[in-house]
Amino acid sequence: MSNLSEDAQKLLELLPETGRILNRTAMNITGWDFERVKKAKFELRESGLVEIKPSFGGPFGKIHKKGIKKTKSIIISLSEKELYEPFKNWILEEFRPSDLVKERDLFDVIISADKRPKEKRRWDIPDLISISFVKYRYTPELNFNTISFEVKRKKSAFELNGIFEAISHSKYGKYTYYCFEWPEDDDFYDNIDYQRIEQEAQIHGIGLIQLWFKDKDKKYIDGDIILEAKELGYDPEILSQFIEKFFPNEIKDRLLRMTNSY
Repeated sequence: MSNLSEDAQKLLELLPETGRILNRTAMNITGWDFERVKKAKFELRESGLVEIKPSFGGPFGKIHKKGIKKTKSIIISLSEKELYEPFKNWILEEFRPSDLVKERDLFDVIISADKRPKEKRRWDIPDLISISFVKYRYTPELNFNTISFEVKRKKSAFELNGIFEAISHSKYGKYTYYCFEWPEDDDFYDNIDYQRIEQEAQIHGIGLIQLWFKDKDKKYIDGDIILEAKELGYDPEILSQFIEKFFPNEIKDRLLRMTNSY
């Protein structure tokens, strides 16, 4: 370990304890270019610390000494709806703006899937959407962000139509995430269907979130942002119509007061 270069040491520390990541994922989490990642990765392989699979995207991960594997119960949702409320609470914690002042600013998450009209197609409405509005005391700028989330349970986690649903929702969010249920310690980076999902996400600027239940009662979810979403912008008119139809009056009234609209 002490003989490793600084880059190799850093890459090793960033690798998950189980499973593998792709070259592109390594580039995202380190901020390095491909050649720098490749050099550090091969140094780790030569040191016997990682294994590289001959597959699309160059997946690689830590090598562990064989031992007694501890069994861990895996809790899986029975319906997509089971994921919504605990995932909403996770978003409220993980995506809360760092400069938010509760008494002055606005941040909330709406489960829009529950309000989807029967005549609307599934691709028309995201499952959840967060909205944040931060004002500053001495400057005129307003920091307004929406983030849309498309959620899939494990059974359909890597079906290709899911990522395209997320792409179709980008008109509502400044950022958009495709969120899939997958047990925390189960490897999926070698899954060819996942690799296609990640490929499409990269092309279209969609973020990826792995999520899983933390408890047998399915009240709490934890997650891992596999790929950060890129800023895409949104259509103001379409977003305004969406807010009108799906957001509670309390939030709509606060937005009107904060923006001095109408």
